[in-house]
Amino acid sequence: MGEYIPNEELENRTVVRKYRELLQVVWSRTDSEERKQIRKAFVLATNAHFGVRRKSGEPYIYHPIAVAMICCSEMNLGATSVICALLHDVVEDTDYTLDDMRELFGDVVANIIDGLTKIDDLVVDNENISLQAENFKKIFLSMSKDVRVILIKLADRLHNMRTLDAMPPEKQLKIASETSYFYVPFAHRLGLYSIKSELEDYAMRYTNPTEYFTIAEKLKESEKERSTMIPEFIAPIQKALDKAGIKAEITSRTKSVSSIYNKMVRKQINFEDVYDIFAVRFVFDSPMYEEFDICWRIYHIICNLYQTNPSRDRNFLTHPKPNGYQSLHVTAMSKQGRWVEVQIRSKRMDEIAEKGLAAHYHYKDDGESADTDMNKRLEDWLLKTREILDSKDADALDFLSEVRLNLGLKEIYVFTPKGDMKTMPQGSTVLDFAYALHTNLGDHCIGAKVNYNITPVNKVLNNGDQVEIITSKKQFPKAEWLEFVQTPKARRSIKDFFRNEQQELITSGKLLLKQYFDELGVDFTEENVQNLMSASLEKSPEDFWNSVVSKKLTKSKITVGCDPERLPP
Repeated sequence: MGEYIPNEELENRTVVRKYRELLQVVWSRTDSEERKQIRKAFVLATNAHFGVRRKSGEPYIYHPIAVAMICCSEMNLGATSVICALLHDVVEDTDYTLDDMRELFGDVVANIIDGLTKIDDLVVDNENISLQAENFKKIFLSMSKDVRVILIKLADRLHNMRTLDAMPPEKQLKIASETSYFYVPFAHRLGLYSIKSELEDYAMRYTNPTEYFTIAEKLKESEKERSTMIPEFIAPIQKALDKAGIKAEITSRTKSVSSIYNKMVRKQINFEDVYDIFAVRFVFDSPMYEEFDICWRIYHIICNLYQTNPSRDRNFLTHPKPNGYQSLHVTAMSKQGRWVEVQIRSKRMDEIAEKGLAAHYHYKDDGESADTDMNKRLEDWLLKTREILDSKDADALDFLSEVRLNLGLKEIYVFTPKGDMKTMPQGSTVLDFAYALHTNLGDHCIGAKVNYNITPVNKVLNNGDQVEIITSKKQFPKAEWLEFVQTPKARRSIKDFFRNEQQELITSGKLLLKQYFDELGVDFTEENVQNLMSASLEKSPEDFWNSVVSKKLTKSKITVGCDPERLPP
């Protein structure tokens, strides 16, 4: 990247141009009052960041405008998100406060900006607390109330990755690694496929540049082949579609660098052996009730024209991905002997695939959407995140680990004896399913009938299994259960059981110990209890209180076995 030379006059014109371009995109989905609020936010952000420049040398205001543009043009979000994107760094980087934001723009905007503002005043114990993990936890807390927090954060990260060249190498590596760990899985879960792929490619460019540029160069070398192969592949299909009276928009794409690399690593193959590098997409417009029929008609046309690979067929129509993705996939052999992945879907499905599940909220100021099915899918996922937030665990790193597990996209469908379907992460066990149905079922689970066969609690479930949980009043959670359960809810429930059990143990132990102390004429103080705990030589506080409750540590042993000087009367 060449050195940036500031030019105030040109920069001012550029800021005005960028703002007008933003207004053009958001105009159709806003009213006059919303546009006034957007202008107010733009003026405030411009003044707040006046004189501040990015590492590239460009005026800082370019960044919030770019983030706002990503929100409205690439995520389909509305006025509130645009306002928050323009203001997302104001509280963090300037003298403006959240109270100022609340007074000027209202509670909703202030709350979202609060969720976007990093924690910078945390007392950090490097051994136990990660400041970055605490910041991620704050994002989750805010996102559970308003999903726009994470959407704007993704837009912010995307623009930062697009301009990462200006940062020093050590910063590039840190930011890229963080993007892979946190933001890519989030974009994937929310169905923001284009953004996910772009973030993933940028991250790989900085974390694994050798592999990235090697694959990028090979893709460049194959451009000529694609330019002739794809049109020849499409032509007979287009002719058959015209004959069948099906109108479809046809586009082609190349698999992203990171996606190719991941497949090479996962399957231990070379670049040349990745056979679905080329993809063609057929998108048609139709009423919802005709979508599946047209998808299958196009599928049969392709199968009649080309040799296909049945093992590569993917039906996401009847069972969409957890992020709402719907499409019909078939892989066909071109006349040149190259496999081509074909994606078939309606315009409605395509919008979900490209803009993402969360974009279907179509946020207005009331936060409501007409798409109730999409809302339910997002709410179901947010509910899982809220369940993790309810956990009493204080460790942000553990919390982050639990949420990342919840971001996993590979899921299976499991059925109750009555035929009710439950979506579970792949790898879930009988015990996970029991806890998913009810905490009490999980706590007392001793096994299950899986497809009418008796199985243990650690049995891994498969897609389509029918499961009947077997319980016993004598069964209670065991520590080893934590070694095989997969779901955050199951892990949290087991930990909560032991935490509650421990608290009851301590409470009972304190009551009994106070009775002993009273009879011995010793003050029941924290200091005296700690002295006795040390003198008892028990390995842990849990062991000490257990010895008290089990009456292993009796009043006579306290009298005989403890140094009177350590237990002042």
